[in-house]
Amino acid sequence: MSISIRQIVSEHGYAFIERHKPELKTIDAVSLLGCVLTLDGFSAVQELRPHAKLSMPPNTYSGNFGTGEFPMHTDLAHWAVPPRYLALRCIKGAPEVATSVFDGNIMLDDIGETSLRRTLVQPRRPLRNGKQLLRLFDYFEGYDTGVLRWDSIFLRPATADSERTHSLVATYIASVAAQKVVLLVPGDTLIVDNWRMIHSRSSVPVGSTGRKIDRVYLGELH
Repeated sequence: MSISIRQIVSEHGYAFIERHKPELKTIDAVSLLGCVLTLDGFSAVQELRPHAKLSMPPNTYSGNFGTGEFPMHTDLAHWAVPPRYLALRCIKGAPEVATSVFDGNIMLDDIGETSLRRTLVQPRRPLRNGKQLLRLFDYFEGYDTGVLRWDSIFLRPATADSERTHSLVATYIASVAAQKVVLLVPGDTLIVDNWRMIHSRSSVPVGSTGRKIDRVYLGELH
């Protein structure tokens, strides 16, 4: 019996699929793996290219780091319920550029679920004229697993106690040994459990600025 992508992601937190349907458009190829989400303010398929820092707005990672290394994070961590999965699909690869992934379950064991649930954060900028309070780890009714969120740029600790744990988490994440995945040839696809894993992008050398990756958010996997 073949193992499904959902089973692999459930066990490891991510799955790498080599040369997944390179002949198809990204929306069609990824739809074979799961249910594509359409989120407010986002196209179903988002094109990711390296950009110089000054060419991008400050509310983006490229606007903060340019072609430098991105910090470890979860996508849309400032949302009340971030998207469950994300797919990164190679359109044009670069061998010198890697995506790093680290299992947040290890951090839960090392730092403690209770400490992370007590740590309150809020978006750097108010959402809808309000200061929404979020937990670094939380459970939500109707879901069968907890949600880990982390973003050292766009989330700020909301209390003094939270600031201490937030600083501990930042130091911890800076020292982790993450898995490296290179999306090299068209169709190479990385599926990440965004509620469990934290991820980042390595720096982009001058000769790799033509790298092009499509990103798609998914609600469920097949």
